[in-house]
Amino acid sequence: MAAAILKGLSEVPIKPGSKVLYLGAPVFEDARFPVRYRSIVPEVDTVYSDIAQPDQARIIADNLDMFLCGSGDFLLCVKARSIDVTREPQQIFMEEARVLEVRGYKVAKILPLDPYEMDHCMIIGTR
Repeated sequence: MAAAILKGLSEVPIKPGSKVLYLGAPVFEDARFPVRYRSIVPEVDTVYSDIAQPDQARIIADNLDMFLCGSGDFLLCVKARSIDVTREPQQIFMEEARVLEVRGYKVAKILPLDPYEMDHCMIIGTR
């Protein structure tokens, strides 16, 4: 998140009083299976995902489907090398954004995080 702010993210979609689901460490359950924690996590205003998995966009989309309120926002920190070390990060960033769009989410911005976080980007969007 700090790298995204340093790279120009001027409006973070987390406000005082917002309900936020953070997917990252430490966790109480595996983010790949949101149904396992559905009974203890309420509807949220924002989902922020910072995980290192080969299917990062699918994981956040599954969580968005289950937990995001009607007009909510999301932040996805994409770690390209966790997806494929042989491909160009920009190509991976675009593919991850496309996964979210196909699932019905609007991508507002794809923000590369170099030089603070090499081969990472922050995808910001809404329902």
